[in-house]
Amino acid sequence: MQTYLRNTFLLLILLCLSPVLQADDNPSLRIEVPFIELHSGPSAGYPVVSIIEKNDIVTVLLKRTSWLKVLNKRGVEGWFHEDNLKGLSQDGQAIDVNLITEQDVINRQIEAGVMYGDLEGANFYNIYAGYAFTPVFSAEISAGKALGSISDSDVFEVMLFSQLLPELIVVPYIGVGAGIINTEPHSVLADTEARRSTIMSAAAGIKYHLARNFLLRAEYKLSLALTDRDENEEIQTWKIGFSVFF
Repeated sequence: MQTYLRNTFLLLILLCLSPVLQADDNPSLRIEVPFIELHSGPSAGYPVVSIIEKNDIVTVLLKRTSWLKVLNKRGVEGWFHEDNLKGLSQDGQAIDVNLITEQDVINRQIEAGVMYGDLEGANFYNIYAGYAFTPVFSAEISAGKALGSISDSDVFEVMLFSQLLPELIVVPYIGVGAGIINTEPHSVLADTEARRSTIMSAAAGIKYHLARNFLLRAEYKLSLALTDRDENEEIQTWKIGFSVFF
């Protein structure tokens, strides 16, 4: 299993050589309904700041969930719901919502997912949730369960991540963090007691946008368990999984 995960991880890294996205980041759209209300934020609860009239041209600045931020001809910025795309056209063609989701991927804020892999020969199951402060920096909390032939372990961590090239098709990232690992041996012998250790971790991985708000993720992590024995313990983890973002 460990060899399989390593080969999969290396294969995905090769995708990083793919070209940077060539999608138009700021398409111009023509209004084809009587009017559209622009809100000051990405929700109907925000006040209306301007009205866009029929045949006006707007520039799309970014997309967050199902809301678009645009700039009108008077220099006013505002938000409207993507349902209004039914009243827009680009170069005389109907707008496909999926054509502008890449900007939504880059500007995502909340992400949660599940992963499976190998922790020092044990099957490892992991869930996590993260928040992005910017497209480059994010924080994440995770909980994992390792099921081995000799012992089982519970792993809880807080990590900080950086992805320096968020516009790539396959996005590499690095991270550092800390947490705890609780290990429960299967044996009932006196010298195999359950133990808890603090861990310090460094990770490297990649993320790939599959479709809509789904991501594929692969990661390698090296952790140092600070034990009360003479030597600290190194722990290697390989994992791959899926996540959704909002």
